Amino acid sequence: MNSERNSFALRRSAGPYVGFTVILAGVTGLLVFVSLKTGDWTPFGMVLLGWFFLAVIVYIGTRYRIFWRYGVIVQKASSKTDVSIKTDEITRVVQETSSIGTLVRLRRPFRRITIYAEKPSDEGKFIDVSLEHFVADDVRKLMRMIRDRCPDLTFPKHWE
Repeated sequence: MNSERNSFALRRSAGPYVGFTVILAGVTGLLVFVSLKTGDWTPFGMVLLGWFFLAVIVYIGTRYRIFWRYGVIVQKASSKTDVSIKTDEITRVVQETSSIGTLVRLRRPFRRITIYAEKPSDEGKFIDVSLEHFVADDVRKLMRMIRDRCPDLTFPKHWE
């Protein structure tokens, strides 16, 4: 087996950040225009705060990573402990969408494939693979790697 088949990281997609950046760039341009017309640079100073918050969101988002390492899926996320699931521990793989409550808490990706496993103590654990944060071809590659080792599992449509 080659090393890519044994270990790889899902590549990040710029998708989740493009919309915020475009909107903030438009608002920045408008506020620069207003500040030039009025001579008051306070509104422009406020938009700099928006750019700071966007930078923080992007930084936190880039800490969220998914890896395939020799038959183990690993999730690293900002402010969370790493979660590892061996392929032989996987009990199901499903595509999910956040409810309003989950969405408000901002703890899980809105659209995701969730890989569930059972711990020996019957306490469940899971890994969320965001369908927005990662390149779709890499998500499919991960699903194929899991399917190769767990052919009896059912996988979400269009992600095999």
